[in-house]
Amino acid sequence: MPELRVDIDAIGRNTEAVAGMLRGRGLDLVAVTKGCLGEPRVAAAMMAGGAIAIADTRNQNLQRLRAALPGVELHRIHLPSISGPFEPGDITYVSSMEGALAVAACAAASATRRVMVQMETGDRREGVPPEGLVDLAQAIVDEARLQLVGVSTNYACFMGRPEGVMESVECVVGAAARLREAGLPVDRVSGGNSSLLWLLAQDQGLPDGVTELRCGEALLLGQDALFYRPLPACRTDACVLRAEVLEEYTKPAGGATRRYILGVGRQDLGCGAVRFVQPGLYELGRSADYLVAEAEAGCVEAPVGEEIEMIPSYEALVAAWTSPYVEVSLLGG
Repeated sequence: MPELRVDIDAIGRNTEAVAGMLRGRGLDLVAVTKGCLGEPRVAAAMMAGGAIAIADTRNQNLQRLRAALPGVELHRIHLPSISGPFEPGDITYVSSMEGALAVAACAAASATRRVMVQMETGDRREGVPPEGLVDLAQAIVDEARLQLVGVSTNYACFMGRPEGVMESVECVVGAAARLREAGLPVDRVSGGNSSLLWLLAQDQGLPDGVTELRCGEALLLGQDALFYRPLPACRTDACVLRAEVLEEYTKPAGGATRRYILGVGRQDLGCGAVRFVQPGLYELGRSADYLVAEAEAGCVEAPVGEEIEMIPSYEALVAAWTSPYVEVSLLGG
């Protein structure tokens, strides 16, 4: 069975590095745990590393986090379900009044639920359009069971291009200013995700007004989510996937080429990319159950039965962590 080895201490150190980078610019870190199924030990390491809150998207993850870390502020960054029950966070992100009212319905008698308005700023995914923001925020303020705490956006997760990332942040900061001009409370402005960290690593500043970022990929994999480059003082090997060589052979292909059939495939990784730890290996392709790797000349041979290590991309990491066919081993913590 393939094994995903997770170094919790390395994730904690990555969190310290990212939190320090943000803290130096007056920003808070909200750590995202959806990539690790809301694993409480990982979340605890992120909090110890300097995160102020934990964010997740799934009901089961939020429930296990609440049970394991009762004093931690939880953010639900998945839009509320209108058709059925869902687990709200201490702060829930909404993009419509229907969703906001679904959150309000979760409030106990004479209690309020805190919400962040999610705004669309160019990714073309979730979020209220800019022209509808003020009306939605006002309707939330007028609902006694809700408390508006701020505005947020997400970018570079769906269709947002790298060149538009700064415009996205400027858009949400400008929107927060408009809400304040309308007399609406905006204490927190969540400017985006790990895609912004490469800009900060290059000493590019963010517009004044952003109070926090939500980061998961940077903490788990030590890289930004815009160009996928290693971040300063971060480890990129906190999560390592090991798969067994089930077959190796040499086959003519314009020359003698050594290939390996590994016991991991799309059922375990989806279409997420992987990077081999061993230099000289690269992926030819994968099917449901196998990954075919080819070795360049001079690459150290890996006999049948030996395990080959790979660094997963964020997409591959999420798929592997959720696959019933991959053993997840938590180390340290």
